[in-house]
Formats: sequence, structure tokens, C-alpha cells
Amino acid sequence: MGDLVRVERRSAARAVQSLAAAFQDYPLLTYARPDPEGRARLARAFCAVAVRYALRWGEVHATAGFEGVAAWLPGEHFPLTAGKALRAVPLGTFLALGRYGGRRLRSAGAHLDLLHRRLAPPGHEFLFILGVRPEAQGQGHGGRLLRPVLSRLDREGRPCYVDTVNPGAVPFYARFGFRVLEESAIPGTPLTGWALLRPPGG
Repeated sequence: MGDLVRVERRSAARAVQSLAAAFQDYPLLTYARPDPEGRARLARAFCAVAVRYALRWGEVHATAGFEGVAAWLPGEHFPLTAGKALRAVPLGTFLALGRYGGRRLRSAGAHLDLLHRRLAPPGHEFLFILGVRPEAQGQGHGGRLLRPVLSRLDREGRPCYVDTVNPGAVPFYARFGFRVLEESAIPGTPLTGWALLRPPGG
């Protein structure tokens, strides 16, 4: 993995901290919780669910200094089920996610999950979450997190799926061979969702 480290349980909190900083102004979280203080709590819970779930059912990598973190899931572990989630994520984290995000987060997430189920092909890998701390962005950390896993997927002949509600992420992913499958307004919200797929070989 070059200059990447494999995140394990003992380093999970550090990974969550980095991701929460990266996602502090993510449009989905800004919509779900407009006030900065509440959104900071929501970001921590949101990222903790992703990291803990992927530690159990997939893999999590970080740059050497934890400037950036990526969590990956084999497609068969999507969607998140209650049984799998409760075996991976502390109950208190879920309660915090509901308390600080609530209905808005669930309804927008449900739309993205529908896109995923409809559009992602069998055998795909899911880029569950990718984030780089604000002060470290623009330094190539995102690419360093993507390249090793994408290279492995190329060797395995497997596609990679990702979704986002951040318009700035779409051209970033395009540089690594992801193509937009669908762009859609998320009902009842001001958000737009993008579903992207990278075929083997980019």
C-alpha cells in the first residue's frame, strides 16, 4: 500500500477525527444540521458509523499522517443491514447519528441507497467514504488513497461504485476513471446526488 496504513480498531478514533474534519461542510451534513456545533457532532457520528462498519465488513486505509482516510466495502455488504451494523458499530454511535441528523439524513440517504441498488453491478467494490482534512487538501492525498485499491480492482476485473452529493467531487473522481451513471435531484431536499462507476481499467 506504499505510504498508506491499514486502519485497525486501535486507530479507528484517529480515522474518525480526520474524516469528521473533512466532512464538516459536506452538503448532506449541512442540510441535515445547519448549525455548526450540531453538525460537528453529526459529522463525528456519521464518520464513526462508516469507519466501524468498514472495519468489520471491508477495509479502511489512511495516509501515513492520517491526513486522509478511505473506507471500502465489497458490494455484497451493501446495503447496511441492522444486524451487521449492530455487530460493528456501538449503539451509542447510532443514537448520536439519529439525534443530530434525524429524518433529513435518513431520507436523503435512502435516495442514495436506491440509486446504489439500482445502478451498481454485481461484484462491485463500494467506496464507502473518502475524505481529506481541509488543511491537507490539494496535496494528492485523495489520489494516494484511491490508486492502490483501484489497481487491485483492475487486476481482479471488478468495477468500483461511489456516490456523492458534493458537485466538486465529480471531476475529482472523473480523473480516476469514474463515470457518472446518473445525476438526480434528491426529493424533498435542495441536494443533487451523483452515482458514479469506474469499470475495470478505468
